Amino acid sequence: MTKPLTVLKSVGPKLVPFFKTCTIFFVLFADTPATETSAPWFFCIVKCLPIISLILFVLLNGMNITEYYRYSRRILIGLIFSCLGDACLVWAKKYFEVGIACFAIAQICYSRAFGWKPFNPYAGAVVFGLGFLVYSFLSTALHGIMLYMVAAYITVICTMAWRAVARVQFFGDLVIKWTKLSGCFGALAFVISDVTLAIDRFKFPIPYAHPIIMVTYYAAQFGIALSVVDSQVDELIDSSKRAQKEKELVETMENKGTKNGHVQNESDSSQSDISMNEPSTPKTLIQRCIPVK
Repeated sequence: MTKPLTVLKSVGPKLVPFFKTCTIFFVLFADTPATETSAPWFFCIVKCLPIISLILFVLLNGMNITEYYRYSRRILIGLIFSCLGDACLVWAKKYFEVGIACFAIAQICYSRAFGWKPFNPYAGAVVFGLGFLVYSFLSTALHGIMLYMVAAYITVICTMAWRAVARVQFFGDLVIKWTKLSGCFGALAFVISDVTLAIDRFKFPIPYAHPIIMVTYYAAQFGIALSVVDSQVDELIDSSKRAQKEKELVETMENKGTKNGHVQNESDSSQSDISMNEPSTPKTLIQRCIPVK
């Protein structure tokens, strides 16, 4: 496992564009939501730049089509769809549903990256229970297609948060990898950002909602993107474990086959011994009476 200080020295320069673009966004639009800006295209570009910086960070961390970069590829695709969702939400009156769909795809990509092992159903029960409470709170203000879209989105983001939390194994690992903690932090920050956005949009205005949403959102994407560090090592270890299990299974099957072969040989040998030890049967009266030609 790479130490955080080592990571800071090696990948820190690659994250400088992210922090610079975040600073530019908050200097220009900290108190200005997309609905109040007079230059939506400029707002869209500045808003998307931090996510584009994280996309470049993931690419610079290493990328190819082998299975060892499977985690990074899925995080990369999630960031791309998140960037598209950001752009759609700038024109929320027209493209809000499209933005939700883009972010839903991003959550699915993140969930696939986090994987399904360990399963940890208890964490899932807690996360989905909280998600149900949030949906029950919001549902009274939802109408038409939004009633179903919000339900679907809460399902996918709860799945993403569950899988991120399940990877950490707070009571199982003697040493918790900081990259897993980073992904978990990012997932929970994403939930906070989206819940704040939903309450502010559908229920009632939240003071300072825009800066809260954007700070937690950028922190979420940062944590998730940072989790790609060392992901190739994890994939290599998982691949080695799978290969070892397959090898053990093959050896077990071969041993069973060899054992069964020995038992069969012993059985055949016993039958042969019995046949050799049996006394010759005397000829019957009919056989004696038949003359030999």
